Amino acid sequence: ILEIGCGDGKISTLLASNTRKYIAIDPDRQTIKNAKSMIDNVEFRIGNGESLEFENTAFDVVLFTLSLHHQDSRFALKEAHRVLIEKGQLLILEPAIDGELQQFFNIFDNETEKIKSALKNLEISHFELEQQDIFNVVMTFENQDDLCHYSFDRKKINPGDQDRIMKKLNQLRPLNIDFQSIHLNDKLNIFCLRKKCL
Repeated sequence: ILEIGCGDGKISTLLASNTRKYIAIDPDRQTIKNAKSMIDNVEFRIGNGESLEFENTAFDVVLFTLSLHHQDSRFALKEAHRVLIEKGQLLILEPAIDGELQQFFNIFDNETEKIKSALKNLEISHFELEQQDIFNVVMTFENQDDLCHYSFDRKKINPGDQDRIMKKLNQLRPLNIDFQSIHLNDKLNIFCLRKKCL
């Protein structure tokens, strides 16, 4: 299995237990370094989906973990096709545009068009859709302060970020009391596809 966009490896370690070989890549050097030091049963490497260093037909399964929209999805899908065996499986996990948590990410980097583009490129790729589903996730924050200090992929927290987060929270959850825990309902799109032979 090849996982593209493994981040800190939390999903990798869950999936790798019953595999012969599990390779996970991410472009963030520090994240890969941390994952290597904490997880043993996964081979972590620095890399991205647009230019894979692997030979043709090297993998049974390729998995994009919330990462297809973070790169040029046309090239990434072509590369996934190249490294998959005949009739190999492609699994894609992508955020839903209307998910509550995704709306907070969009405050700092609106990914709506990137996600739409990735899904469009998936439709015209050389993969056959076998199954599509939506996975609902609940993200819980202890209170408003906990929510405001969540990273949302920010490099750093800037003055004014808290106001922007609170404005979005009040749109979604009017009259939220400061000491109450906050539950955000998020949605993830899951696609299971099969490689078409060209």
